[in-house]
Amino acid sequence: MSKIKLDTKAYKNNLNQIINKVGSKDRIILVFKDNAYGHGATVLAPLVRELGFKFCAVKDEREAFELVDFFEKILVLSHIPNGNENDELIYAVNDIASLKKIKNNTKIHLAIDTLMHRNGICYNELDLAFDIIRDKNIILLGAFTHFRSADILNADYFVQKQKFNATKEKIRNFCISQNFQNPIFHSHNSAGLERVYELDDELVRIGMSQFGYCQFNNSLLLKPVLSLWADKVSDRVLKAGSSVGYGAKFTTAKDIKIATYDLGYGDGLLRYDGIGELFLANKNQILGTMSMDSFSCIDGGDSVCVFDNATVFARYFNTIEYDILVKLSPFIQRVLV
Repeated sequence: MSKIKLDTKAYKNNLNQIINKVGSKDRIILVFKDNAYGHGATVLAPLVRELGFKFCAVKDEREAFELVDFFEKILVLSHIPNGNENDELIYAVNDIASLKKIKNNTKIHLAIDTLMHRNGICYNELDLAFDIIRDKNIILLGAFTHFRSADILNADYFVQKQKFNATKEKIRNFCISQNFQNPIFHSHNSAGLERVYELDDELVRIGMSQFGYCQFNNSLLLKPVLSLWADKVSDRVLKAGSSVGYGAKFTTAKDIKIATYDLGYGDGLLRYDGIGELFLANKNQILGTMSMDSFSCIDGGDSVCVFDNATVFARYFNTIEYDILVKLSPFIQRVLV
């Protein structure tokens, strides 16, 4: 049966490198959304709890409820308010309309729109937001923004930092006036963390860097955590002049021993159409078109590593590592090694 192996040593290395840069694990929000970027949130959660991490961020309540036993604080990033918010969770508020709908006394972090214009409250809406927070006794615990171009070396990053700093000052003053606790601020994602030299008073939201992927020169010395493995379904000798797979996209010029393995695009792999050359981790080429539940290649034994670094597949399909990893089926067994 196919499986995903998670390299515990590599994962601990990545977390330690991040801690070394930010100064403390208490300044880290581990982003576990979308099944921890395909790695397996509930598989990794006991490990990070043992390592002393207390704060995570997820996409929605379903993901949050899977992790409530492992983290002291969980921020729900993409919640659509329904008036039935859970008292144990912290909710990102992504616009004024959401603030009006969310249940009284709910714990929140305000999303601040500093340039990306996807989610968030603008600076000139803060006074209205404060009025709503007062009227509904909402518990304002923090605020954050998201960099639209942290992975691109242009001025956007600095413009957004400046805008967020102005917002932070206004939120601090409001919290003091209401006798609220000191608010938490966070703006730096993984790419932002690579660029920043001084975090000031902020926490960081760490997504892909915890799993070994960087945007620049890997100054953090990160190591990919996930490797994807497939098991042999069958094998045969493919005779010279014969083809394998739909559409006969691959025809061999000589007798070769091939095998079929139990992963395909139904398991979340991007579909290889047999054109060009797509190689597994051991440089073994996938032969012919990938099927829904399988692919074929030169016989590599009972089990083959499809990839141990998602960058290889990402480059072939002209996409990013996130796209490769988050699509991996949650039904593939995930194990710590």
